[in-house]
Amino acid sequence: MFPWVLCHLPGPHQEIFRYQEAVRDFIYQEISRHKLRAPEAPKDFISCYLDQITKAKDDPISTFNEENLIQVVIDLFLGGTDTTATTLHWALLYMVQHSDIQEKVQQELDTVLGTATAVCYEDREQLPYTRAVLHEVQRLTSVVAVGAVRQCVTSTHLSGYPVPKGTIILPNLASVLYDPCCWETPRQFNPGHFLDKDGNFMVNEAFLPFSAGHRMCPGDQLARMELFLTFATLLRDFEFKMPEGSPGLRMEYIFGGTLQPQPQKICAVPRPSTSSPGPKEDGL
Repeated sequence: MFPWVLCHLPGPHQEIFRYQEAVRDFIYQEISRHKLRAPEAPKDFISCYLDQITKAKDDPISTFNEENLIQVVIDLFLGGTDTTATTLHWALLYMVQHSDIQEKVQQELDTVLGTATAVCYEDREQLPYTRAVLHEVQRLTSVVAVGAVRQCVTSTHLSGYPVPKGTIILPNLASVLYDPCCWETPRQFNPGHFLDKDGNFMVNEAFLPFSAGHRMCPGDQLARMELFLTFATLLRDFEFKMPEGSPGLRMEYIFGGTLQPQPQKICAVPRPSTSSPGPKEDGL
């Protein structure tokens, strides 16, 4: 009820605050270096945001300011590290648990990519099953079950309920990702949730692991690219399975900032490189 009290209480959580301040200081220094550069066309995110701050300086309701810039960059750091790595951990565990699904992904990758040297993000359009599997991992694991904390900046009404200015908002993403009205088997791993009757990839509006609206995760596109490229590359080059004598997978999550899988060992066995030409080779 009083989160501000944590700043004044001793305990291991104080280390989080120290790390947070170190990251904020680093980002502030980077912003300062950008501001000292000679005027030029924006080349990166910070440059673009600073340019937008300048354009909106006379707008009294603009939310473009340096404090928000620091927080957005922090969000990008978080979205590009912990959540992405955790999702990939879950993806590999599900491939071990569902070896038949792993095999179907590898067959699709071999057929579509042929002897191409690397996976490209554009390949996703020809890999509907691989995309569906990765989306199902994101849906079922719900690494961030509760979206980022937000604050209502003006009084409003939502579904008939008054929401006063300053209200803290916690979006419950899991309630949508597990909604039985939106998913055929909400508590089971089922790539068919993202495939139509012809096996084509289809979008489901209830797929909201990055939240939605103007305050959705700013690293959405970056995370999608990282996840697809890493997952497809790993599944193309390795077969994942349990070590001999293993007691089995532990799929219960560890609750923390994100829902982490249990520490456990799995084997990555190199797959024989495919020698059969695929569509990519034909186009060379």
